[in-house]
Amino acid sequence: MGVKGIRMYAEITAAVQSTKTLVEIIKSAKDLSNHAELLIAVNAVQEKLSQALVANIESTEKISSLSEEVRSLKEKIDSIENWNTEISRYELQSLETGTFAYSLKQGMEAGEPHHYLCANCAQTKVKSILQPSGLYLRCPKCETKIQQKHSPPYQPPRRPTDWRL
Repeated sequence: MGVKGIRMYAEITAAVQSTKTLVEIIKSAKDLSNHAELLIAVNAVQEKLSQALVANIESTEKISSLSEEVRSLKEKIDSIENWNTEISRYELQSLETGTFAYSLKQGMEAGEPHHYLCANCAQTKVKSILQPSGLYLRCPKCETKIQQKHSPPYQPPRRPTDWRL
């Protein structure tokens, strides 16, 4: 039980104790013969009831706040677990050019064709499938370009050796 839970427990206990005190005051009020003493006792009962209601409202608000926090944390845990399940289908590979991308593992296709995920996006838990674009794979989310293959070295055009006019 966290600090918030302990505080909430203490407030609920205080509210219950206030209610018990109320009952005792009401029982003793039966024995009062003086009208003024009866009014004082009624005022004391009303004050204790007000304190109990305030404690109850505060406890309800704290319970609601804690419930919302638990719901939010559960959503975060589910998101992390879903990402971990998804990324476990891939392995980080070094492409021919020395750059990295996540490659779909063999046997983990689940009906998808083989593809690569952007390593930059995967680090931020975003699944972005790299798209071919000439000699490059391009990430549609972060616009990273990854060269797939080394391009052949530049060679100037050859002149024919036999130039007869």
